[in-house]
Amino acid sequence: MFVLKALWKPPRILNIENTTGGISIAYKERTKPRHLRILEILNARMKLEIGDYYYYLNLKKGFNGECRFDEYTEQFEKYCLILNDLQLEIKRAPFQVDALLICFDRILLYEIKNYEGVHIWGKEKFTKPSGAALENPSMQLSKTKVRLELLLQSLGYQMQVEAYVVFINPEFTLLGAPTDGNFILPTEIPGHFRTLQMTEPTNEQQRKLAKQLTDLHDPNYPTKLSAYNYGQLEKGMSCVSCGTLAKTIKGHHQICDKCGNKTSVRKAIINSIEEFRFLFPEEKITSKRITEWCGLADPDRVYRVLKEYYQPMGSDNGRYYI
Repeated sequence: MFVLKALWKPPRILNIENTTGGISIAYKERTKPRHLRILEILNARMKLEIGDYYYYLNLKKGFNGECRFDEYTEQFEKYCLILNDLQLEIKRAPFQVDALLICFDRILLYEIKNYEGVHIWGKEKFTKPSGAALENPSMQLSKTKVRLELLLQSLGYQMQVEAYVVFINPEFTLLGAPTDGNFILPTEIPGHFRTLQMTEPTNEQQRKLAKQLTDLHDPNYPTKLSAYNYGQLEKGMSCVSCGTLAKTIKGHHQICDKCGNKTSVRKAIINSIEEFRFLFPEEKITSKRITEWCGLADPDRVYRVLKEYYQPMGSDNGRYYI
């Protein structure tokens, strides 16, 4: 096992000025988790261990659900500050926030679940008709809510926090849930967000809090995956559309045998270089290594891309690119 180390870039903060009301909206965008991106690349180039493969599928499904949830929150043009995908900590106790909406009079905390099928509610666990069980997500939400409140208190804020589990998948059914629970079922989502728009705009204090929480976000939170190495990975250039290795090259274009996508070889090489960086952040990018990584017979194609789009370091046989 190894601990995944991320090459971090500061989270993007969008500041949008509303020309009619002068309301500033700042939110932290949702980005694909680094460990999900790594597993996507590995899955195209090797056979994942069974545990990693199911972890990959769960991550992918969860991320798709979160992106579907974002389609609701992105419709807001004012009145709240939206922060997605926060990794925070209070007193050495880490917690993850799927989505956070900072409103004028309260904070809305969302745990997003992309479950599907019929589930039977239980105080501690959900049970499927097949007998399979999983933890009731409200238990994790309660811990997250408490830790968020403690963090807000440490920052000098006393805002009310409302916490919800959102079941985003329209094919999800929950039987026997209490009517006063903190669940938002698929059919209830549109109505929930309609009520949120009837509120006052945020002020400078809320915008300051959004900035503080974004600054506290830890993108380098360690994630454990099974070890992999360069030698065990299949070489080639992955399709920029579906991610599978696309080995058909005609002239200046790469053609994917799976989805039919056609892209320039130059773009495919750049995509492959960035995948190499994701997997091996400590290794130097050289023309020889990338030519091999791309599965190309012509090193000049790789050299031209490196020369045009990357900065050379060193000289002669020791040259590499950043």
